[in-house]
Amino acid sequence: MSHCPHSPAASAQGMLPLEKALAALLACAAPVEQTLSLPLLEADRRICATDMYAVLPQPPFDRAQVDGYAARSADLVAASPKAPAALQVTQFLYAGSGPGVPVQPGQAARITTGAMLPPGADCVIWQEDTTRHGHSISVCHSLAPGRNCHAQGRDGAPGRLLVGRGDMLHSGTLGLLAGQGHTHVPVYGSPAASMLATGDELCPPGLPLPKGGIYNTSATLLGVRLQRLGARIADMRVCPDDDALLLQHMEDLLPHSALVITTGGVSWGPRDLVPRLAARLTARHGGRLLFRGLSMKPGTMTLGAVVGKTILLGLSGTPVAAAAAFELLAGPLIKKLSGRARYGLTRQRGIMSNDFGTCRKDSRRLVMARLEGTDVFLRPRGEGVGQPALRDDCNCFVDIPAGCPPLRRGDEVAVILP
Repeated sequence: MSHCPHSPAASAQGMLPLEKALAALLACAAPVEQTLSLPLLEADRRICATDMYAVLPQPPFDRAQVDGYAARSADLVAASPKAPAALQVTQFLYAGSGPGVPVQPGQAARITTGAMLPPGADCVIWQEDTTRHGHSISVCHSLAPGRNCHAQGRDGAPGRLLVGRGDMLHSGTLGLLAGQGHTHVPVYGSPAASMLATGDELCPPGLPLPKGGIYNTSATLLGVRLQRLGARIADMRVCPDDDALLLQHMEDLLPHSALVITTGGVSWGPRDLVPRLAARLTARHGGRLLFRGLSMKPGTMTLGAVVGKTILLGLSGTPVAAAAAFELLAGPLIKKLSGRARYGLTRQRGIMSNDFGTCRKDSRRLVMARLEGTDVFLRPRGEGVGQPALRDDCNCFVDIPAGCPPLRRGDEVAVILP
């Protein structure tokens, strides 16, 4: 007996677990080769293109950590309330004023926070711990060498790695580079991604909505997330369910895109044209179909292929399913294409903070959730849009195996972080 093309046996062909599907995509992803030099203020969240090492010690000199008096600890060894040490104040040093003249035995220098310690001084006395007598001070306790000082090189010696190739730059690392005198940093270019939404029913926002039509939600939903991940959107198009038009659009997008994402048309119906389109494109340009379906919900109807040097990711037309597959597959993929050194999914354990009683018995389920420390929220907190795919506070997935009983508050669960 021949198999119906819509039968469960046919629909299971080419279906992979999430982990194998992601590994297949990542194996085909080549990081972007283009690099450019950006000013530090424009490089936040960009990917560093080379290892950056310190050339200066930090701090670059011994400096005061408090306002007070730079002195020699040897002059304070015997200081006590009954026998205070008397020190002559010979100079006043501000931050940026230079090292001053050497501090001799029995002398001290008035100093402000951040100023360079004068030669001979090895500690700083809090000004509150002194009594001023004209041009001298009295001190009633001893101080250890190095007290209230920040020694040269304490935070880092020359040759220390400040930021590695493939690391995402942020305010902290960019501040370290500024502290070494850098004004620019080499970064990887942004990988180009294009989007093609398919379906006769789709209408771009801004146009009158025809009867039976819906506005294209996924383009905006996924486009914003693409840019947040560091991709550059090369093109965004909408196409009806027409073989010839879909092929022409794809031929236009492929040469300029490291990744093409389609939405809709990936199921097993007569007007689901993306799988057939992928087969024609791989035959024409080289490549192969990587998978046709994920053994999970939502996002079962997801397709992955490599066409020439371009990765094709076909997502469902349903925003919830498209968003789930996008976060779990396109997220790590864009990170690798962007030059990130770390781009895979990470896992940890979490504790349910509310009940979730709709687990499926027939398939693995990956549900968008919010992780705060180890607390997992499977229902949105407060007011706002209820669909997880349309919320911006979801940052993880709860991995619910097939046959799992309903989850209850306090249960330990497996969490996936894209």
